[in-house]
Amino acid sequence: MVASARENHRLGRVASLSLLSIMVLWTTGCGMTGGQLLYLFGAGRGTLVKPEFEFKDKPVLILVDDAASRVNWPAVIRHLADDLREELRTNKAAKEVVPQNVLDRIRQNEARFEKRGCREIGELAGAELVLWLEIQDFLADEQIADPSVAAYITVTVKVINVQEKKRKSRVRAWPINPDGRSITAVLNGSDVTRLKTKDAISRELSAKLAGKIAKLFYEHRLGDFES
Repeated sequence: MVASARENHRLGRVASLSLLSIMVLWTTGCGMTGGQLLYLFGAGRGTLVKPEFEFKDKPVLILVDDAASRVNWPAVIRHLADDLREELRTNKAAKEVVPQNVLDRIRQNEARFEKRGCREIGELAGAELVLWLEIQDFLADEQIADPSVAAYITVTVKVINVQEKKRKSRVRAWPINPDGRSITAVLNGSDVTRLKTKDAISRELSAKLAGKIAKLFYEHRLGDFES
């Protein structure tokens, strides 16, 4: 009983010191967010986040759609598709991702490409699922207007079942929300200043977005402080 009481007292002192340390760091302006401070002292570590959807062994086509022509830096779309393909492979979220040159060939040879639905394009590419990204918003400039949000891109993410041809209600494999899953990546003024060039900004923004999208489809641990 005495030993137990001592141990409880010791743990209480450790917890108090940890809380005090967090308060000191917070009030002295250490440059870390509240979430980062909590993580530093162990909060949230080890928590597993399950995938929202699993591709399993089905071939996947990544299709980035900018129907409203919101992206004025075209390289972003190509970078996004390439980065997302690599993220899915690296994290074993998809066993087979259709190569970009297959989609390029279809786009070049199909006169009605722009009028075809993504399910049809997926079928032409030999995929069973289409990871469909629709650009909803985009802003990027080498000149910084807002230091907190200097560049950003927002997409909606949907998974389409290529093999479902008859029942339209089942063509959408994920999510249930008809508008899709909205994902945004942001670069602040410091990021844009550091990157300097249009190409570097495009690559960083695309890579950040691809990383966030990919995490929807594989199990991962919390602690990456994504914006």
